[in-house]
Amino acid sequence: MGKHFGLSDMEYDLMSFFWEQAKPVTFAEILNFCNSVKGWNWAKTTAHTYVTRLMQKGLLDMNSVRGVRRTYFARINREDFARKSAQEFIDSSFSGSLKNLFLTLVPDNKLTQEDIHELRKVLDQLIEPNDDAST
Repeated sequence: MGKHFGLSDMEYDLMSFFWEQAKPVTFAEILNFCNSVKGWNWAKTTAHTYVTRLMQKGLLDMNSVRGVRRTYFARINREDFARKSAQEFIDSSFSGSLKNLFLTLVPDNKLTQEDIHELRKVLDQLIEPNDDAST
């Protein structure tokens, strides 16, 4: 079983479904995705367990209005989730240092002059105008 930013394959596939929706979805729509689209043949209880697990991880939320069906939606978009997960990885593996991450990657992946030029442009864009005054 693969891992996607700390999620199992099925959790990530389910989150991808939520990220692709323009509006909150009903439980019936979730179950239809799981069984008709993905072919997982889940019982309602299994789907409910996965939805609950994603809610507990802070990735999903639900609207619940008296007399109206509950709807579910992603609390965080795919890009923010990836950014947050990457930062957690950098914090835990490299003491929060992008420099240490980069230095770990460089020896195994030879950089071309074009790569170096692109990285230099990115770094130049990150430098704040006030940084020059402090040097």
